[in-house]
Amino acid sequence: MLSICPKCLYDTEHPFGLTINATECSGCMTHREKNSLDWHARSLQFEAELKKHKSFKQKYDCVVPVVGDAEDFYTLAKVIELGLAPLVVGVNDYFKNDIGWHNIHQLITYFDVDSFIFNPDVRVYKDLVKTSLRKFNHILLPFLQLHTSFPVHVAFERKIPLIIWGQSQAVEQVGKFSHIDDVQMSRWSRKQHDLFETEIDELVGNGAQVDPRYLNYYQYPSVPQLRRRGVTGLYLSNYFRWDPLAQNESVLAFGFKPENNPYSFDIYERAGSSVYYKLHDLLKFKRTGYRKIRDHLVREIRHGRLDRDSAVALEKTYSETPVNIKPFFDWLGATKSGYDWFKMHRLAGLHHLITE
Repeated sequence: MLSICPKCLYDTEHPFGLTINATECSGCMTHREKNSLDWHARSLQFEAELKKHKSFKQKYDCVVPVVGDAEDFYTLAKVIELGLAPLVVGVNDYFKNDIGWHNIHQLITYFDVDSFIFNPDVRVYKDLVKTSLRKFNHILLPFLQLHTSFPVHVAFERKIPLIIWGQSQAVEQVGKFSHIDDVQMSRWSRKQHDLFETEIDELVGNGAQVDPRYLNYYQYPSVPQLRRRGVTGLYLSNYFRWDPLAQNESVLAFGFKPENNPYSFDIYERAGSSVYYKLHDLLKFKRTGYRKIRDHLVREIRHGRLDRDSAVALEKTYSETPVNIKPFFDWLGATKSGYDWFKMHRLAGLHHLITE
């Protein structure tokens, strides 16, 4: 067993888990399915699945969870093209800049859809972010808890039968499943691939002192209750050939605003976030040994738009770009001594990647 994929840049330390043989990793192997699957037949299968769940009693056929990404524009356009009546549901992560807010507003107004944006109690949210940072070197876990559970709560409470997500990361990145497995969103997949096995309970107690009454939407709804009500979460990427870069470029026609940054050539993913390519990316490097740029490069290698040697050189260049992390700590309310301590002790060895 090799530890680094001969085709792409992933290794066996990937947080989602992957396997590697003499020629490729499980992610590359699953990606090759895109060239052999009958995508027309897959799309017809998806439409048949929609008919099984389509609501004739409720105003909305489905919930579409969004963060304001380019992928959300593509997903929502596809949902409307399929004749569904969606309710767009999002969570304020408190990290959007002007571009981020433009995109979420543009998404809602361009497609003229009903929306529900949840603004969590910021005091509770900050307490959870502090604990997540201290215990797991991760600042987006509280948001991910909400993003992957709140839309499910909305679907359950409003008796909306479907939740439609864009891509399945477990399939698209590491090939943990085949496209034809028709993997659905579940409490298990959420914990494994979105939350890195960290439920909200691990952010309270000896960490954030939060009244449990404030945590309902951070927790996934009861699975038996969801099953009885027939709430189902589907991934579009299992039924339509998924090519993020091409798709994201296409949504410029809908008024999506990209954001140039020095951390990646991808100007679409998480455009408008003030932390995603900054402190979050630095902490990703500390946890996994690589920054977000590797995910983008692997994707382009697999789609045949980049060779491996060029990707290696690009990763070296982008991975050495320093980031300004001070604004995040100002938002968190950290003291100067606390900020200096964190840099010295928790980001030791990464000082060359920090600027102010």
